[in-house]
Amino acid sequence: MSATTVTAICGVVIAVASLGVSAYVAWATRQHNRLLVRPLLELTITFPTGTTGPTTAGLRLTNFGLGPARIISTQLAVDGEQFGEFNKDNADRLRKP
Repeated sequence: MSATTVTAICGVVIAVASLGVSAYVAWATRQHNRLLVRPLLELTITFPTGTTGPTTAGLRLTNFGLGPARIISTQLAVDGEQFGEFNKDNADRLRKP
């Protein structure tokens, strides 16, 4: 093998390795960007006690993430008993004795 052949083979190996590294970095960047825009939801429950005057109790769902949150379904259950989807009718049915 001559020096020219060895140099050419080394150049091809370096180019293929560079292509592999570039492809991996592009994939990792896409994964990072995909995770960056995920929604981050927080559910806050408020039941004020011991206050005078009218009090409001409730649930608040807040999106702290960058991406839009898509709520697919809800469930209303108390002590393992299912009341169905979380809506006004089922919440009113839960409030009745």
